[in-house]
Amino acid sequence: MPTELSSVPEAVEAIRRGEVIIVVDAEDRENEGDFVCAAEKATPENVNFMLSGRGQLCVPILPEDCKRLDLSAMVPNNDAPLKTAFMTPIDIRTAKTGITAPEKSETILKMIADDCSADDFVRPGHVYPLLAKEGGVLRRAGHTEAAVDLARMAGLKPAGVVCEILDESGDRASRDGLSEIAKKHNLKIISIEQLIAHRRVSEKLISRAAEATVPTMYGGFQVICYAVQYENQTPIALTYGDLTAPGPPPLVRMHSSCFTGDLIGSLRCDCGDQLHIALDMISKEGRGALVYLPQEGRGIGLVQKMRAYALQDKGLDTVEANHALGFKADMRDYGIGLQVLKDLGLHEIRLLTNNPKKTEAFNLRGFDLRVVDQVPIIPDVNEFNKRYLDTKREKMGHKLPIR
Repeated sequence: MPTELSSVPEAVEAIRRGEVIIVVDAEDRENEGDFVCAAEKATPENVNFMLSGRGQLCVPILPEDCKRLDLSAMVPNNDAPLKTAFMTPIDIRTAKTGITAPEKSETILKMIADDCSADDFVRPGHVYPLLAKEGGVLRRAGHTEAAVDLARMAGLKPAGVVCEILDESGDRASRDGLSEIAKKHNLKIISIEQLIAHRRVSEKLISRAAEATVPTMYGGFQVICYAVQYENQTPIALTYGDLTAPGPPPLVRMHSSCFTGDLIGSLRCDCGDQLHIALDMISKEGRGALVYLPQEGRGIGLVQKMRAYALQDKGLDTVEANHALGFKADMRDYGIGLQVLKDLGLHEIRLLTNNPKKTEAFNLRGFDLRVVDQVPIIPDVNEFNKRYLDTKREKMGHKLPIR
C-alpha cells in the first residue's frame, strides 16, 4: 500500500475538478491500480494521459445507460474470475477509426449525453463500456463500481473512465510504483476499501424492517431487525432499557454471528460465551444494546470457516488458517453496526470487547459516536479453545489473561 493515501473527500473534489486520480484495490484481489476520472471530464488531454497507463481504457456505466445505448454483454456466459462486465465496444459514428485520444474522448462524452441514442455509435469500436452494479462498491468492490461512485459523489453523471496502470515491464504497477506516479503527476490516490468505508459511514444505508419485544432468560429485550440498502443482510439490535436516559453511557456489544458458538455451543471458540455474558451484563445494568452482525468466521463465511477449522485440525492456528485460505486474519466491517448504533440514538458507549482494534475502529470512523470505556468480557477456557484464545491474545492483540 502506498505510504500516504488521500482522503475520499479529497479524491471526490479532484474528480469534480476534472482531474484524474489513482484508485487501488485489495492486494488479495487484482492488486491493481487504475487511472480514474469522471466520464463528463473525459477530455482528449485526460484520455491521452490515462492511455499512458497502458491498460484497457474502459467506461463504467449503469444498467439504464447500457439499455439506452442498446449495449449487450460481450459474451453470453461471463466466466472471468472477477466477472468484469464487458459490453459491446463502440465508437462514435463520426470517427474515422476511433483509435485516437480525441476520438475516444468524443465517444465517451457522447455516451453520456442526454440526447444520445444507439444510432450515434458503430460497433465494434475502441471504447469498452463496462456494466457497473447499482449500489456501487457496496455491492462489488471493483474499479468499475468505484469510478461510478466517485463521479456520482462529485455531483456529476454516474459514469467514469478507467485504465489499468502497468509498469515498464508490462506487469501491474506495484504499490510503490503507483505512489511514485501519483507524486510525479500530483494525483490523489485512494483505495476501494477506503471508499467502501466512507460510503458506509456517510450514507444512510439502514432502515428498520421489524421490531418486537422478546422475553429471554435475561429479561425482555426489544429486538429490531434492519434492512440494508444494496446488501443481502439483516443486522439485529437487541436493546434493554432506555438507552437515552441520564447516567453512565450504556453497555454495548457488537457481536458477529457464529453459528457454531452461538447456536450449537461449540467449544472451539468463545463466541457463544461472549454473547450470553454480554446479554447478562446488559440486563443486570438495566440498559444497553447488543448488535448482532452477520459476519460469520470474522467475515469469511461459514463454509470458509469450516475449511479453516479443518486446517486448524492439521496444526495451523486461526490466523494461519485464514491466511492459508487467502483471507486476512479479520475481514469484518463495522460500518453497518455503527449506523445501527446511531439509529438507536447513541453518542457515547462503553464497549463490551477484548479487542482494542475494535475500539479504535469505532473512534476513527467519523461518526458522532465515542467509546468512553472498553469493558472486558472474559470467557471460560477449555482444552478446545485455549490455543484459539492464546492466538487472539498473542497475534490479534486481544486483552485476555494468560491461563
